[in-house]
Amino acid sequence: MMTIKEIFTFTGINTGNLRYYDSINLLCPTEKTEVGYRLYDESALERLQQIQYFRELDFPLKSIKEITENPTLVYVT
Repeated sequence: MMTIKEIFTFTGINTGNLRYYDSINLLCPTEKTEVGYRLYDESALERLQQIQYFRELDFPLKSIKEITENPTLVYVT
């Protein structure tokens, strides 16, 4: 499990972005500690990689959420 700070160190993704992704249910933490730290497992990191990929292609977050929630979805712009 990794904290937001560790994910930032590992990926360079802004911690504010990770908190925002959580607030819109795009990337929810795997669990939270008693003091509220968000923890992410390998599966969450894989989803984060997908999010980064689609962000690099300039997909809006709403579309990324739809795609990651339904991998069989075909997206055409």
